[in-house]
Amino acid sequence: MKIKLVFLVVLSLLNVQSVLVAQPSNEHCKRVDLERLKSAMETVLKKDIGIGPSYYPTFTANGIRYQTDIIINIIENEATLDREQSEEACLLFIDYNDWYEAFMSVNCTNEGPPKYVDKAREFKQNIVIDYNRNRVIKEINSEGNPDLAANIALYWDGKDKSFDYTDDKSKPPMEVINERVITYRLLKYKDDNLIVCDQIKGFKGRALKGFLWILGKASMIQYRTISEQYGPQYVLMETKKWFFTQEKNLTISRNGETEDGIRIEEEKQKQKLDRKIEIQYEHLCEDCLDYLLIPSAQLEECDCN
Repeated sequence: MKIKLVFLVVLSLLNVQSVLVAQPSNEHCKRVDLERLKSAMETVLKKDIGIGPSYYPTFTANGIRYQTDIIINIIENEATLDREQSEEACLLFIDYNDWYEAFMSVNCTNEGPPKYVDKAREFKQNIVIDYNRNRVIKEINSEGNPDLAANIALYWDGKDKSFDYTDDKSKPPMEVINERVITYRLLKYKDDNLIVCDQIKGFKGRALKGFLWILGKASMIQYRTISEQYGPQYVLMETKKWFFTQEKNLTISRNGETEDGIRIEEEKQKQKLDRKIEIQYEHLCEDCLDYLLIPSAQLEECDCN
């Protein structure tokens, strides 16, 4: 009788845990496996042609470029595989350990991981992708329709509200803060080769010296980038501190060195970065952030609806 009682208690605890912690095997979210991640990481760096990577993701300044390149590669591959997907089929899950193992295999065979990758593994920061554009875009009020639109969430299960780290290898050195939940809208315009991370929430940082130091510790709210193969990326970054927003043009080299502004000879790239984007997005609730891992019917119970 005692053994049976203990078994029932253990079983009930396991059931409670399964409710509280979103599992990667959730039937409503397709897991991106390790080999697919490795393939995407190698492809976006053009490593298959044998003349070295198109840029170096081991530098923090190239981290956003690498993450978005990989996510877009995965989305485009998934959309090609099945053009008649259900809404739930547009949900993808990337496990923190798979990301770490793939990154190490592709980029760090002879060295340790960069801090932004190491910290993501330490805090078990997962990635969820929803590339059903009907859940992203409500209305477009500007010229030009993005070829790709997705909701992206990075999060971990735990009590820690944030983690931070200092990267002394960055040029300039940086302090970076990740809140427990980071969300953004990912857009891609193929005609301009423009990638936009919009409505960013939960990502903060500051330069410890150099020309970006004057911005202080600020929240990034938008990040636009146009990249050249085997060349730099041109960036328009919008940050917010208290009630003030500021835009800044940057040029980030292959090896992650950040320079102020965009050279005159690259004026065409700057014009592309400045293109008019006016989009009304569908509502995204951070309070039910495992929103992409649970059936949509359960979301109706959330106070945000």
